[in-house]
Amino acid sequence: TVAYEIIPAIELKDVSGNLLPARVIADPEVRAGPGMSLTPDPNDLGFSGYIAPLPLSPLIHTDLDAMAALLWDERVYQHIGGLPDSPALVALGLRRALAGPPDDHADQRWLNYAMRLAATGELIGRLEATVHDGIAEVAFLLGTAHWGRGHATEGLRWLHEEIARVSPGVACWATTLPENARSARLLTRCGYVPVDPTTAPPLLTYDDGDLVFRRPAAA
Repeated sequence: TVAYEIIPAIELKDVSGNLLPARVIADPEVRAGPGMSLTPDPNDLGFSGYIAPLPLSPLIHTDLDAMAALLWDERVYQHIGGLPDSPALVALGLRRALAGPPDDHADQRWLNYAMRLAATGELIGRLEATVHDGIAEVAFLLGTAHWGRGHATEGLRWLHEEIARVSPGVACWATTLPENARSARLLTRCGYVPVDPTTAPPLLTYDDGDLVFRRPAAA
């Protein structure tokens, strides 16, 4: 069992000066095991043996332009439809996400979070989950400069805890293209198992040919 220590986060405020909730997750004891390197791997989105403290908080409108600039990278969008024409289009998609589900899908819950470096508060990526029909579909995007440092692994584990808090009892699902080996490794590392798409519930993120992963609801 891995124990996580909650340590103080930087203060994050909205445009009105209200303090936003933020948590920092750190693994106080990281040891190299079989096949594990303590050197960050720039080709791996997830765990490479090094985990830095990671504050997470709700994504807010004042983050969006900086987040869009961070994520506007061909490598980030390689497996999710290709690079948008401009950071402005990325920011537009983020604004739509923050607006929440449309009226005809008011039963859905859209969760959006920012990932930051503890030391500086610098944005490094985002986490999201769409809770619908008794399940949660998760997704994650990280700026390429921050790949291979354990941030995606820690962020996804935190997201599971948050989903369990706001929507207890729901299983987490994720989809990815077969060629996106990094994301598949990350999902497996975080407790997901591949499933036959024909046995999956209706998934908003699924396209024909995608790999489908499921993580059971927290006990």
